[in-house]
Amino acid sequence: MRNKESDEFVELLKTRSQTEIAVIKSILDSASIKYYFVGKPLGKIYPTLTKPARLMVEKRKIETARKLLKESRIKTKET
Repeated sequence: MRNKESDEFVELLKTRSQTEIAVIKSILDSASIKYYFVGKPLGKIYPTLTKPARLMVEKRKIETARKLLKESRIKTKET
């Protein structure tokens, strides 16, 4: 039986930067933290229409993810 909380994801940050997304992916992958992005910034193609991508991180690892990203000077949403 799966623990419902382990399947829950919460928003940790929003970003419009493709570079920041790549760095975030690398950090979270190396820590084996489950995540996904909602939306995708259009970046240089349509800069005025850019909507931020939302980073969703598994709830039970949110504090670990926040700490790792802060160590890399990536700003996250505070609880």
